[in-house]
Amino acid sequence: MGVLILMWGLVWGIMGPVVLGMEPETDLSPLGESLESKKSVVWDIYGEFAVRRTKVHRLSLHTMLHTGLRQLTGGGDPNQAWRHFIREDDVVALTFTRAGSKGLATNTDVAAVVLQSLFECGFKPGNFMLVGLEELPEEAKDTRPCPYGWQKESVDFLTDSDHLAVWLDEVTAIINVPAIMDDNIIGLRGALANLTLPMLKRPARLYVNQGDPFIPDIYALPQIRSKLRLNIGIGLRILYYGGPKVVQTYVYEHGTLLFSTDPVALDQVALQLINRARHDMPLPHETVMDLRCPYVETARAMGLGQNDLNQIEYHLRDQNE
Repeated sequence: MGVLILMWGLVWGIMGPVVLGMEPETDLSPLGESLESKKSVVWDIYGEFAVRRTKVHRLSLHTMLHTGLRQLTGGGDPNQAWRHFIREDDVVALTFTRAGSKGLATNTDVAAVVLQSLFECGFKPGNFMLVGLEELPEEAKDTRPCPYGWQKESVDFLTDSDHLAVWLDEVTAIINVPAIMDDNIIGLRGALANLTLPMLKRPARLYVNQGDPFIPDIYALPQIRSKLRLNIGIGLRILYYGGPKVVQTYVYEHGTLLFSTDPVALDQVALQLINRARHDMPLPHETVMDLRCPYVETARAMGLGQNDLNQIEYHLRDQNE
């Protein structure tokens, strides 16, 4: 309970009063439409016993997942909630953050719980492909293998061109499951970064200028953006300094999963959480306290999502509410 009270204080301090009692977002069409004119919703679901260091309590995580899905969609049960996002005939990529995954040690457990929930709702293993995982859970048996390689034809985006990952040809939908991490080159490695740089054949040259404007330019590609259905941010263990290398001294156990259909809004919330941790937790001497992430601001300017906190309805809830 003390941790939860601390978290309420944390969120109140960084984002003002938490918006409660609002109707959940129900317009859950694929994210190809402009978000200029509407608020974005982020649900942050807390589980008191979900994580202790690198140990994840899967039963608690299962409850958190279902709570977040119901709150975001207004669905009465997980089956209804999942079907807001995916259909029986979809081929769905579950995309995880590979960088730093061993140190944070949460990807495999989250993948197992998400797959278990989907199978409980009647979806088949052949509907799903796991992308970016270093260690597959047992639940991944009979899921689609993720093919390695690149599309033959390059694609142009506003600032460059490159070849996209060949697995994009095979999937009709993406559920983005990013870690929340500081990154010493691009600033934040979250939802947008996970949807873009790992999908390019030659991403290294686009790390200049903290990935701005390259990351939003890539996300704007219809081959990616039109397939994105849901973002589930792994806020169980947040790396607030030194990423993508994980030093456990700089890992904060936030103990949540974050849910949104808007990756820009999710990244803005993630940035606020990281910055609050940088103010409250140990940092090396003379480190800049507030992390900036220009590409998130550019994504908002391009109409790809919301980063204005006045346009984001942020809800923090316990897993059992």
